[in-house]
Amino acid sequence: MTNTYLFDVDGTLTPARQKMTDQFYSFFSEWIRDKKVYFISGSDYEKLQEQVPKDILESVTGVFGCAGNTLHVNGESVFSNFWELPQRLIDVLEQELRISPYPQAYGNHIEERVGMINFSVVGRNAILDERKRYYTWDRRAGERRRIVERIKDEFDDIAAVLGGEISIDIYPAGWDKSQVLKTIPAGTYTFFGDRTDPGGNDFALAKILIDTGHTVYNVSSYEETWKILREF
Repeated sequence: MTNTYLFDVDGTLTPARQKMTDQFYSFFSEWIRDKKVYFISGSDYEKLQEQVPKDILESVTGVFGCAGNTLHVNGESVFSNFWELPQRLIDVLEQELRISPYPQAYGNHIEERVGMINFSVVGRNAILDERKRYYTWDRRAGERRRIVERIKDEFDDIAAVLGGEISIDIYPAGWDKSQVLKTIPAGTYTFFGDRTDPGGNDFALAKILIDTGHTVYNVSSYEETWKILREF
């Protein structure tokens, strides 16, 4: 059976919310040749274009964005799943912004994407240093995990998982990254992700793959992904 490679992007193929490095680009652009490769990201396609060179985005087999709710092939949109956000969910998130003890907020806290929203207390407008400060604080305070549990408790039909370093991905139950398996042709899968632990936005896909005998690598950086790919 054909081996199909599945990759998260942010933190797996690039530094968090940064561009793919020139050195890794040189390696990866050659490595993907003659392979079936899909990207599966929580970000939308526009943000992926900021991080991954155009020639790579258009040469891989497909690019799933928004936790699998969009698909682009050769740079063209194939499908999108749309979701109308419940007002009660927006009210809960706005309350969380008001009660958060974190002292800084930089804007763009509730970002609507296709089929999901991305929520961040510190705000997606935060620059890299500000993101790092929140990430370090949140690892001690556990604010994001607490918000995730609240959403799970208050909404039976909505899922919430940690996304990246500063945010939470929220979508209808079942609209997670595992849904891509309905579209990708059957075969042998190898998946790389940095959030494959329970509560992470790669977990649902990773669990199904592990349970069905496929290979999953939980990586901590694009450098670790690079090391494993070189060993292949």
